[in-house]
Amino acid sequence: MVSIMNNPDDIDFIIRALGFSSALLSNRLDDIKSLLNDLSRNIISSSDMSEQLKIMTKRELILKQQKDFCAIWHASDGRYKTKVPTATGGKKLIARSTQENLENLIVEHYKKLEQKPAKPCMRSIYPEWLDFKSKETSYANACNLQSRWKRYFEKSTIVDIPFDKLTTGAIKKWCVDVISDMQLTDRQFKDLKSIMNMIFDYAVSFDIIQINLSRQVRGFSDKNFKQEKVKPVSELVYTTQAKHSVLSDAMQQFLKTQNTAYLAVCLNFTLGLRVGELVALRTSHINDDGTISIKQEEVKTYFKDDAGKFHRNGYEIVDHTKTLSGNRRLVLTPKAKKYIDMALKYNCSHGLKDDDFIFLDKNGNRLHDHAINNVLRRLNGVRNEKDAFIINDRPSGNHSIRRTTISEIHDAMVVSEDTLKTFAGHKDISTTQKCYIHQVKDITEYADQFAKVLDS
Repeated sequence: MVSIMNNPDDIDFIIRALGFSSALLSNRLDDIKSLLNDLSRNIISSSDMSEQLKIMTKRELILKQQKDFCAIWHASDGRYKTKVPTATGGKKLIARSTQENLENLIVEHYKKLEQKPAKPCMRSIYPEWLDFKSKETSYANACNLQSRWKRYFEKSTIVDIPFDKLTTGAIKKWCVDVISDMQLTDRQFKDLKSIMNMIFDYAVSFDIIQINLSRQVRGFSDKNFKQEKVKPVSELVYTTQAKHSVLSDAMQQFLKTQNTAYLAVCLNFTLGLRVGELVALRTSHINDDGTISIKQEEVKTYFKDDAGKFHRNGYEIVDHTKTLSGNRRLVLTPKAKKYIDMALKYNCSHGLKDDDFIFLDKNGNRLHDHAINNVLRRLNGVRNEKDAFIINDRPSGNHSIRRTTISEIHDAMVVSEDTLKTFAGHKDISTTQKCYIHQVKDITEYADQFAKVLDS
């Protein structure tokens, strides 16, 4: 037996004599030697050895099949990757840190494909649907969908019921139970329902099911939903007094801390930008006609791990804004020019530079959205970073500045609705009117106007 284990030709003869392909198992000689050694020491029986050779042969056949379908490559991120076939006829990217781990995953994947497939359900469709959405839209959107799935569906029972066993009645009953148990608002339920609708749409598109029952489930009473707390106007926009207080405090804090995020806050009371647009401003965006072009924004970046889950991992600047209508030119008022000039002078005097971005930190790196939000917390009275962001009777976040600026322009009645819509970066004036226009002055400040109209 010892001579057999040391002679590859004899091992080849034994493999062929047992009915296995020696060519297929040629790269498993060390493993076969180990089996023969165990056999000679009576640790395993000949039937055990035959069974192990069957497993090895099956593995090598799968890896050969996969090689013909798509090769394995060593990617730039250090991981080994390949694409495997899916049950619906598509391709799925998989990755592992070592080639051995990836090969193990390939074998398990093919074994699952060969098994008698369980009847499709929402849970079985979800991973492939999420991967598709990440490519159709973005990793950011996929991360958002993943979060909603985890909250509403991951531990539910309905996602394991085969599609062909579901009825509109069963779906509606489950929805009503979830609304009640989780105390969902109408907006939260729409988030839940959109996930279900899209997964059913995906199943229909691959002929897994013929009808989207989820979209036929409707007619929920408003009484089922938890009523959302309506915020007072004082928490949505800055009153004239609150605005002046924030601007004054921001300027004092900049002079004290030299943190240009305070200047960015002041500037945004003249521009009403989204926070991602604000931190993406560059000197090259400033035009000779006294305007500034809004055409870039900061977005969060994401990556997908080996398990197919999405995670945040940083920021990047993209050459577009939130919507196609977001690309616009805005007038730089004298105060706006003053705040920008102060930021640029600070950068120059301290030798700070990050391309031509306007707002930099003390290390010369471009500010991120959290820098703006942090100083707004302090300006709104928060001193402990662990405290809640929202303070009663005070606006919170950059969006309140945006709403305030848009509301002030509307209140002044000096521009057309079309110009106001363009200023806001909206496609439709109805979006501006519905979500961004609020009363920024106390009603007593309109006393003369009311008297002029009502007492005439």
